[in-house]
Order: sequence, then structure tokens, then C-alpha cells
Amino acid sequence: MNEMTELERGYRRLVAFFPKSFRTENSEEIIAVLLATASPDQRRPGLTESLDLLAGAFRMHMGLSRAPRSVVTAVRLMCLGAVAELAVLITVLVTQGSIRAAAVARYPHYTAAATQAVGHDVTGDMVVLPILVLAWLWVAWGNGRGSQLARVAAIVFASLYTLVLVLELSEDVALVAPAAMIASSVAWALGVAAVVFILRPRSWPYYERPARDRAQDALV
Repeated sequence: MNEMTELERGYRRLVAFFPKSFRTENSEEIIAVLLATASPDQRRPGLTESLDLLAGAFRMHMGLSRAPRSVVTAVRLMCLGAVAELAVLITVLVTQGSIRAAAVARYPHYTAAATQAVGHDVTGDMVVLPILVLAWLWVAWGNGRGSQLARVAAIVFASLYTLVLVLELSEDVALVAPAAMIASSVAWALGVAAVVFILRPRSWPYYERPARDRAQDALV
């Protein structure tokens, strides 16, 4: 009995990650099925089933329970894009010394100006990049729920990112901060790939659903 109680507690902790309205109607049934299919000597939820439950909870919170595969893939890419933006920030902070040295070496006659410019860029990145991380997560959440606004926002973000990346390449930023540029390129590629998926023909009906259907999904 104690082993089963411990296992049940583990399942209940995992089911608690699902939206409240879903838990109210389905939690007892889900836990009963999980307990019935568990091994006789099992004391804790397995890694695979734990990940499956957490993934299911994530899909529901993101509004992906009814989304086509193309939208699901796009949302995953956007979330990865947010992670890549965070990697850009970490890369800039870790390599700012080498960036400053490269800037001074490239512009030896403007040592003070180059050092000051790098400092301003790093400060700007510390402000802008966390905002971009949150922006991509919001866009991912909105697209998961079929929001046309979030869809347009994703296209605009990817377009602006492309423009900024082209400008940075034209200004030889890649020669001064190669690691940061590589991380930025990964984030850009993920964003563009996500836009490709949300513009696929099979994605359009999901965004064209009536407002009442999208509102109902938001309550799940």
C-alpha cells in the first residue's frame, strides 16, 4: 500500500502541471489508468512516462492540443529560437573581452572609441536580448492557440531579424564577434523555419477558426 501511495503521489505531481480545467475533469481517470498499467513493484513514475506527461501538459498550455503538425513544429522551433536568443546573450557576456580585443585590433587608431562602442553594444544586448527571448515565447504561445496576431508577429520578427543580421554582416560584426554571430544565425534560422511552417497550406485552417473555438481552446 505504501509503495502504491508513493507512486500515486508521483503521478499526481505530474498531472498537476496540466491546466486546471483539464485536471478537474480528467485527473482521476488519468491517474487510475497510470496506476493500473504500472509494474507491480514500481515505486515512482518512470522517466519516459514522466516526460510524456510533461510534454502533454506543455502542449495544452501552449494551446497545441488541436493544432496541426505544421503549427506544432513551428511552435517548437520558436521555443528553440528563444533558447538560441538566450545563448546569444550568454555568448556575448562570456566573450565580451575577446570582442573588445578584436575591435581594438581591427581599429587600432580608434582604441578608446572601439572599446566604448563594444561596451555600449554589450549593454544594449543585455537589454534587448531578454526582451527577444520573451517575445519569441509569447509568439510561440500565440501561434499555438491559432492567433492571427501572433502569426503576423512571427513573420515581422523574422523579417526584422533578417534585416539586422544583414546589417551586422555588412559592418563586419562577424569578424569582431564570431561566436555571437554564429549563435545569432542559429536563432535567425530557427525563426525563419518557424515562419515557413506557419505559412504552409495545412496551417491556414487552424488560424482561420472562429473566435469561439480559439476561446474554448484557451480554457483547456
